[in-house]
Amino acid sequence: MTGVNKGSRITVAGILCILVSCAGEVQPRVEAGLDSCDYCGMIIDQVNQACGYVLDRQFVTFDSPVCLLYSLESLEKEGSSLPSAIWFADYGDGTFHPAETTSFLLTSHIPTVMGMEVVCFGNQEAVVNVSEHEDEIITDWLGFRTLRGTPDVIVELQVGPDGMVPQVVEVKKSELILFRVTGTASGEERTFTITGYPEIGPITIPADGTTIEFRLMATRPGAGFPITIGEGEPLGMMKVEGPHTEDEAAR
Repeated sequence: MTGVNKGSRITVAGILCILVSCAGEVQPRVEAGLDSCDYCGMIIDQVNQACGYVLDRQFVTFDSPVCLLYSLESLEKEGSSLPSAIWFADYGDGTFHPAETTSFLLTSHIPTVMGMEVVCFGNQEAVVNVSEHEDEIITDWLGFRTLRGTPDVIVELQVGPDGMVPQVVEVKKSELILFRVTGTASGEERTFTITGYPEIGPITIPADGTTIEFRLMATRPGAGFPITIGEGEPLGMMKVEGPHTEDEAAR
């Protein structure tokens, strides 16, 4: 969803959250000027843009959602233990919110830590009230990871009168895929879809034969997701290898 609003920047200093909840779970806590980013090493001085994750019962702090994302990608690639919870500070009031309920505003119109061009909000209504530019993007945690993450796989496709080359795309569950699609210069725009992944929407292949790019997080495994063009003309198939359930993954 594209944003339509911009707001004033609010600086929040000091401690943002209570350290321990009633349930005894580790809760987010950041102190301006004292805590540093675990990824880039910078001292955190704008805690309303801070974030962190809980790993081994410790709250690991970051100065920007992008630094947290890069750190998380490193853990995944190394096969290390992953965080049990991820938190982001609300840009407006500094309160922390879990990743699952956080809204992300991707914007170049608000000064951000290290120019990372992202601020977070605890709910959809708050971020809509701040965004006012057409080139801004409002998204969720999955969308943020998809748009700002480092691709695991680059898939190059050629689409022409004889179909798609290669005809079958094989990836793994949880991989971030960067698609590069080049169509024949036919003078006619056509739309490209992957059945079973409606979040990417119809992708327009330009009529002049230029290459377009889009990203997809392979969240759903399956032996065959049809790739179609136009009104459903079959082009090929995407196969996503991986477990369907947590029990299956544990085997």
